[in-house]
Amino acid sequence: MMISHGTGGGRVTLEWLADALVEKGFIVAAVDHFGNTYDNKIAIDFVTPWERALDISFAITQLLNDRDFGPVIDANRIGAAGFSIGGFTVIALAGGRIDLDAFEKFSHTPEGIKETTVPEFPNLMSVVKVDEIKALYKKSPDVMDRRIKAFFAISPAMGQGFVNENQVSRINKPLYLISAQSDSIAPVETNTAHFYRLIKGSKLYVVPGKAGHYVFLNEGVGDFKKNGGMIMNDDPSVDRHAVHKQVGDLAAAFFVKNLK
Repeated sequence: MMISHGTGGGRVTLEWLADALVEKGFIVAAVDHFGNTYDNKIAIDFVTPWERALDISFAITQLLNDRDFGPVIDANRIGAAGFSIGGFTVIALAGGRIDLDAFEKFSHTPEGIKETTVPEFPNLMSVVKVDEIKALYKKSPDVMDRRIKAFFAISPAMGQGFVNENQVSRINKPLYLISAQSDSIAPVETNTAHFYRLIKGSKLYVVPGKAGHYVFLNEGVGDFKKNGGMIMNDDPSVDRHAVHKQVGDLAAAFFVKNLK
């Protein structure tokens, strides 16, 4: 089971999800996406998200070829889960193809400006060039990975880079989409629900109430929670631990069913 973290995060930020999957007997590998982690922020790596899919595919290949891990991995039962831009990563691995022109157009709208303002890298768009991003995308390979048989996308971002069903027509494996009703970073309507409408056969669950985007990150403790702002603290009505239990159970059941 491969896990892809959100932008500016890291491999340890979804430990609760890894735990839920390990409890069901899955081998879990969570990667650090180079240049897009909390401790290694490189501007261009924050705006070339399709490269994250290549990270996952590379890691799968390395694990399958590893002397210790290879023999105990069932190559026919590989799944992938991701959060936020990691959710987009999962959709790209499943066969989704983003339209950067469409996403750029959206990024200039009032809603788009909010969605493309990255709290983890506030001045991001002032230090990168759109033309450079597009040029890199044109050179990028197809990132669909047919070795992965089931996909779990939590609050996937960049939904407005997908404008028609042709962009997701290759997705023919089980896909479960998860979101939070009060997500203001990757709002349900323009992202998770939008993907759900486009991708035939996908499933959707939205955590109700005032749960926001960062409810899907690990629980904070002590000073880390005290000083963590919105990343570590939810609305008083939200029980982050309970959300993790619920979504973790959904993920585990989904993969057990679809990776028989």
